[in-house]
This record gives sequence, C-alpha cells and structure tokens, in this order.
Amino acid sequence: MNRTRGWKYKSFLRYLRFFKYISFSPKRGSFLEYYYVLMRYLDDIVDGDAPLPYGYISESEYIKEKIAFTENMTSPKDEVDQLILYCFKLAEQFGQEFYEETSDILNSLLFDADRRGKHQIFTSQVLYAHFHQLDIRGTIKATLKIFKEDPEKFEILESLGTACRYHYDLEDFNEDIAAGYINIPKEEMDELDISLNDILFNNSSKIDLWLYKHAMEGMELLKKHEEILPSGKFGWLARATFPPVYKWPAQKVFQRTISRIDKTKSISDRP
Repeated sequence: MNRTRGWKYKSFLRYLRFFKYISFSPKRGSFLEYYYVLMRYLDDIVDGDAPLPYGYISESEYIKEKIAFTENMTSPKDEVDQLILYCFKLAEQFGQEFYEETSDILNSLLFDADRRGKHQIFTSQVLYAHFHQLDIRGTIKATLKIFKEDPEKFEILESLGTACRYHYDLEDFNEDIAAGYINIPKEEMDELDISLNDILFNNSSKIDLWLYKHAMEGMELLKKHEEILPSGKFGWLARATFPPVYKWPAQKVFQRTISRIDKTKSISDRP
C-alpha cells in the first residue's frame, strides 16, 4: 500500500504504528493496523485501485465471498481470508469481537461494488443509510471497541462520521465519477439543477455549487461534533485520536474547497 498508493495511506499507516506505543496495548494496536489494512485493501479492490484477484468475474462476486467467509470462518481461500481469521483471533485475545462491524463494512463495500461503473443516482435516504452503515455504525463502533470505549457511544460521533464521509466525497469526487459512483443525492441534484450530463462532462459551475454546499455543511458538522463531544466522556486516547485522524483532515479539505471556489467566483465576477 505504501509502495503503490503511499499518497493515500502513508500518514494513516504511520499513525497506526504510533498507536501501538501510546496505547500501551500491543494486541489492540496490532489489530487496528491489520484490520485497517484488510478493509482498505478490500475497498481498493472495489474502487479499482487494486486489481481484482484472479478467478473472479466481478468485484461483487469477490466481496460476497468474503461476506460468506466471515459467516462460517472455515476453509480460507486466500491471504484475505487468512487475515480475517488473524484479526478475529487477535480480537479474542483482548476480549472483543467484531462480527457485526465487519458485516456492516463488507455489506457497504458490496453496495459500492454493485453500483461500480453504472453512474446510478440514489436518494439521500439510500446514500445516508449506506454511508451511516459504513462510516458510523461499522467503522466508528469498531474504533470505539479498540479504544476500550462503549461502542454504543457511536451515535454521539455521528456528526464526525458524517463529516468524514463528506471529506471523502470531496477529496475523491473525480475518481468516484471515473469509477462510476455518483454520491450527489437526487434531491440535491434537483435543487441545484444538476443533470447527469453535468456530472459526466464536468460542468464545473454547477458541480462547484454542490462541492461548496457540501464543504460548508461539513464545517457545520464538525462544529456540531465539538459541541456534542463532551457528553460522551471519552477517555484521553479517544479524545487525542479524533482530531488528527478524523477532524483535521476533513477540516483541511473543507477549507481548501471553500477557498478555491470563493477565489474562482471572485475572479469570474471581475469586469
């Protein structure tokens, strides 16, 4: 991952290794590193950033097989199955299980695999359900378990998880369109008069309207997160992790997007 997609993963992988030292829990640190690599690798296959393993006709077929494997955990076929087994054994060693969270994440990846290349348009309800399952109920609940926090506190972090999704929507917008994913809800396309052709042929003026709106909403979500966070009474490790891993990267992308579009508008407004 560092060799082929270092721009995407280098800083996060560095943090995962640092976590092992500051957490005073090598087993939890190892689980976090291996589990993250596992899920990011599967996500890369779905997105086309990593090649589909030999012998499979589609990304959907491959992810369905991994979902089936997590349900019986017998007869591993490849390194991914072996890594799933290893992660679950590590989790048992520190008294946790991640079956529900793994199911949430894999089924969200299956949603993406099924829509890859199709440029389908979904309602906000469908997209929210999908990304809530992936970014909040799956990923955040798993993270809280690793940090020895109550996983049911994931609802307190809903604003942060949604902001992270907005961050990915903005940062990966062009790549997502090229891969056939449209993450602009139908309602917002109607509201801003954005057509499928505007998206496919990059009508920048209309697309910028949505990017700007999304970035501004992301900033509001981060503000809401800061207001709600104290109610969670999280431990020092979780509180120290949320800003550098989730909040600051999202904030940087939101601010950069807003600044770029503001600058573009000011130039176009000149006589």
